[in-house]
Parts: sequence; C-alpha cells; structure tokens
Amino acid sequence: MTKLFGLSVVLAIFAASSSATSLNETELLESRAAATKKSCIITLPGVGRFNQYVKYDFAKWSKFPLGLSISNYGITADPEDEEHPFDQFYGPKNVVLKRGRPLQLRVPGGQTHSPIQGAEFTTVYDDILFASVRTVAKVSNVPGTCHGFFFYKSDTQETDIEIRTSFPTTIFLTNQKSSPKALTSTLDIKSPLDMTSDFHEYRFDWLKGVTKFYVDGKFVGSLKKNVPTMPGSMVWNNWANGGSWSGGPPERDSVLEIRSIEMYYNRTSVTGVNWRNDSSLWYERQETRKTEMTTSVREDQYPQLYPREWRHDALSFLSPESQGTSQYM
Repeated sequence: MTKLFGLSVVLAIFAASSSATSLNETELLESRAAATKKSCIITLPGVGRFNQYVKYDFAKWSKFPLGLSISNYGITADPEDEEHPFDQFYGPKNVVLKRGRPLQLRVPGGQTHSPIQGAEFTTVYDDILFASVRTVAKVSNVPGTCHGFFFYKSDTQETDIEIRTSFPTTIFLTNQKSSPKALTSTLDIKSPLDMTSDFHEYRFDWLKGVTKFYVDGKFVGSLKKNVPTMPGSMVWNNWANGGSWSGGPPERDSVLEIRSIEMYYNRTSVTGVNWRNDSSLWYERQETRKTEMTTSVREDQYPQLYPREWRHDALSFLSPESQGTSQYM
C-alpha cells in the first residue's frame, strides 16, 4: 500500500512556534493556555472543546501534505458586473512549496486578460463545525490582490480574515450575511504591526454564537451576528479579479507566504479525539469517495491552464514520492 506523507504534529501544543521570529513568544504563551486531552475531547481553556488537532509546518516538506487540497477551478465573471471584470482561475502551478521555505501562494504579475490566475488550497474535510485556526503568514507588499484565511460553507455561511494588499495597514474581519435581508458583519482593524516585513499569526476562533479574532495572540475584536452554524471547510487563498475589493491585477508577482497553520477543530462525522496525523483518515476517505472538482470556467475555454494530470482529479498532484511515512502521537 502506498505510504502516506506525514504531517508534523507538535508534541507539546502549548509551545509557541520558535521559528516565527517576529512573534513575541512570551505574549503568545500567556495568551495561549495549554490544551488538555481527556477522553475524546481536547479542551482549550478560554476557547472551547474540540475533537481534532493538527499543525502544518510547511518548511519541513517538499510536496504538498495530505489533509489539504490545492484548488483547481475557475470563476466566470458576470459581464454586467463591473465589480468582477475578469474571470479567475485557481491553479496548482501558483501554489509553490519547497523544503526549508514557507508555502507560497502566487498571483503572477502583468496579467491583462481573463482568466486572472491566483492560488488557493483548502482542508480536505468539509465537515468542520467550530474551530480555532492560527495562520502564520507574511503579506505581499505588491498592491492589487486579496489574501484570505477563512471558513466557508456557502456565501451565507462564511467567516473571513482578509488582507487587501492595496491597503496593507488594515485587516478586514467579516461574518458574511446569513440571509438576503441580513447585513454583513464587519470589523476593519488597523494593524498594530507591519504585515509585509515579517511573519505574524492571524487567528480566528469560530465558536457557537461568536467569532473572535487575534493578531500575534492579542485579541483585536469579535463578531456576534451572522456567525456560521453549518459545517464546511477552511480555505486559504491569494486572488485578484480587477474589482474594487481586490484591486489589480498586480503589476508584479504578488506572493503570500504561509509558514505554518495550527488548527483545533471539530468534525461532525468524528466522535473520537484525533491528536495524530490526519492523513490516514483522509486517505481512507478518499479511497471510498473521490473528491469531485467542478469548474465554472470550462477546460476547453482555457486548455493551457488545465494540465492533463490535474483535470477532474483532486488527488493527481500526489506523486508516490510525496506520500511519506505517517507519524502518530
């Protein structure tokens, strides 16, 4: 049987990431109480209880880890919508991972025609209900794209951390409106730090009835309206469509760098606690239910963007050498 690629899971989850040099480790340790494991529940004091935990440290890998899936689809612009003048395409070649370096999500510079290429990846699991997600990232200093770290089930079940590189001093925090008559819940936070010069931790705690947001372990705000109530996936992306929100397309390459992702979360289909490599559960699931990829930009419309090995197959980027040894706690 093909071996599985191991995910790096910390043994002492109360330890702050020593590699994130710009983070104040004392503040992070004080703000992140030690989680405890009892029976089938992980308790994170002051946050909540979860049945799953994983940490992705991207510098340790040369191939994309199991448990996460690189997006491969397009979005067709509405010709009558001036806010989205260009088609978009999220393709695997814009997700760059090299051992010893952070993961890079690229929007190539100088694009002038549809589709505008961007980069995105998601959790393989789409049954996540409530989570504490911490992304250590460095923002691009090139104007004209939007970076997103968010939960998504649908346009009415979504919580976002977004950074628009044309406005590099502001962090946009949002619960998207939960019904057509509702108002979107938003917070625009002036960043207390330079997001483009170094790595910082961007965190949201999606809990029942509230979403809370933190930067480098410091609480910056919360939203109690339009809090998602249905299970879905976690998403990270870097994109542009020429509209007023993302701006662009960028004149030069816009690169979002992600050093690590740490997640405490609940899966609705899991009853037991999982403090180990998620890859074995993921692989077993995919053997019985192959991921379906859908596109609204047709392959025959932009065939050069759809390498044969990527078409219709979310698993095809996993070469045998990428599937290393599974490590358990």
